[in-house]
Amino acid sequence: MDKVKVGFIGCGGIAQYHFGHFEKMRDKAQIVAACDLQEERAKATADRFQAKAYLDYKQMLSKEKLDALFVCVQPGAHDGMEMLAIEKSIPMFVQKPMTLDMAYAKKVLAGLKKKKLPSAVGLQCRYCDSLLVAKRWADTHDIGVISGHRLGGMPKVWWWRVMEQSGGQAVEQTIHDFDLLRYIFGEVTSVRSVRRRGLMTDVENYNVDDASSTVLTFKSGAIGTFSTGCFGPGAHDMNAYAADSRLLYTIFGNYKITEPNRTIEGKASNDYGQECTETFIDVVRGALPADEVLSPYADAMKTLALVFAINKSMDNDGAPVTPSI
Repeated sequence: MDKVKVGFIGCGGIAQYHFGHFEKMRDKAQIVAACDLQEERAKATADRFQAKAYLDYKQMLSKEKLDALFVCVQPGAHDGMEMLAIEKSIPMFVQKPMTLDMAYAKKVLAGLKKKKLPSAVGLQCRYCDSLLVAKRWADTHDIGVISGHRLGGMPKVWWWRVMEQSGGQAVEQTIHDFDLLRYIFGEVTSVRSVRRRGLMTDVENYNVDDASSTVLTFKSGAIGTFSTGCFGPGAHDMNAYAADSRLLYTIFGNYKITEPNRTIEGKASNDYGQECTETFIDVVRGALPADEVLSPYADAMKTLALVFAINKSMDNDGAPVTPSI
């Protein structure tokens, strides 16, 4: 089977994450083209993989014959690259969040469906093997309440602290946690969210939320609360409570189930980031069916709608908002 010829749009931090994955599957795929607005990053990537460097993705997509495309640009920079790739029938892996414009996401999804193209979104936490334990627990318990936190760790890139480019922490960073809430506990029918600002006073050109807290109502009837902030020491936890049992789960795949007569603990044993990237490549190669992708564009849009609803509720003083596509 021939190697999958891959192009990258964006060669920054998250692309570097994927580059490490590609170096572990040189027998399956080859990065042949790399595009970035910063010439040195495009050239460095080209040198690393013996690929062709570009500064303009339109030029890259017109000149290169690609089997797959990875879109790794900041959320506010999606300006048509997906649509051009769809025109050329190129399967796509798009980093989360896929855009800050739901209307644009709808156009992309419609194009993917029309061409029947494989797709994936970088919600790699779904690929933790230990997630199956958490989901099995949730599916077999009547859950009353869920609570969680994600605190600390403000990314240093300029665009992250600009709301118009990143969408803020709930959209750009905590989307992983909200996606896991959907995946483990089911769909969310309503959110109420409030924000906190004024803590990060020493960061220039910063207008995102310092913290937010969200109340989520699940279709199952469960009630969830989730707080997130880009300040202070790191904290990652998700707790769910049933009448006689409790689940603790983290985005890193650690879990603890507490029952009346026993405690079960464990952690992820796989490289879930590698598995996320490689599963998509295997689907493009025809080695796996398309439904092996755990985060296709269509499903990721539901998580995108959820985090957009959270922002909308914040903008409206905590008014209830129903996530919708």
